[in-house]
Amino acid sequence: MTTRAWFEIDDPDDDFEFEDTERAFVSALSERCMAWAPADVVGEVGRPDGWEALLAHVSLSDRTEPRRHLIDLGVHLVDDHVRGDRLHNQLYLLPDRPSLWALDATGSTERLAELAAEWFRAVLDKPIVLYVWLHDGYAYAARYAFADSGETICQSYAESMAPHGQAAELKAAGHVHGKGWIQTIGLPTPSLYLHIRGDLERGHTVPGVPATTKRGPLPGLWYE
Repeated sequence: MTTRAWFEIDDPDDDFEFEDTERAFVSALSERCMAWAPADVVGEVGRPDGWEALLAHVSLSDRTEPRRHLIDLGVHLVDDHVRGDRLHNQLYLLPDRPSLWALDATGSTERLAELAAEWFRAVLDKPIVLYVWLHDGYAYAARYAFADSGETICQSYAESMAPHGQAAELKAAGHVHGKGWIQTIGLPTPSLYLHIRGDLERGHTVPGVPATTKRGPLPGLWYE
């Protein structure tokens, strides 16, 4: 449990110009989260790009590699409506297509704070695993994923370390986004996995993939 208050508005004259109802929501949300908030996660408030909503969000990292950012999660409050989901990692916008575990609710300020707190707790309990692919004893690809849904959180692929010709095959099969970002979902069975966060009993891993607690160097460039 954290000793620092989550979603705390430190300055009553904050530049974000919070309204009274927004302050009430933040206060109620903070109070409800304090009993269980993880010590390695910080809850912050602000406004997303465009300033159309109040933003309450958390950023998750790999506990063993704290500098490795994994995902931003948060809620947007507009009047009596709150929505929560994974967020854009710079603009803090909600995705165009909601996740299956997204929050979408209307109600009183207290009720919305209650639902948002329950949602934050549920998503922070979602199990996260790290799958790693090895070639000649070295990791050439890795993927953080939610173990309850298989949804990719972030991934990395180093073509220079991968089996010869594999990247071309993946691209030809359509396992690529944007400007050549290889999607590891198209790779063969991972070599191993590590449990990173959350309750693994709530999820499942790829059958036949061994678990490990040891890790070596991983490919450096991470993307969604």
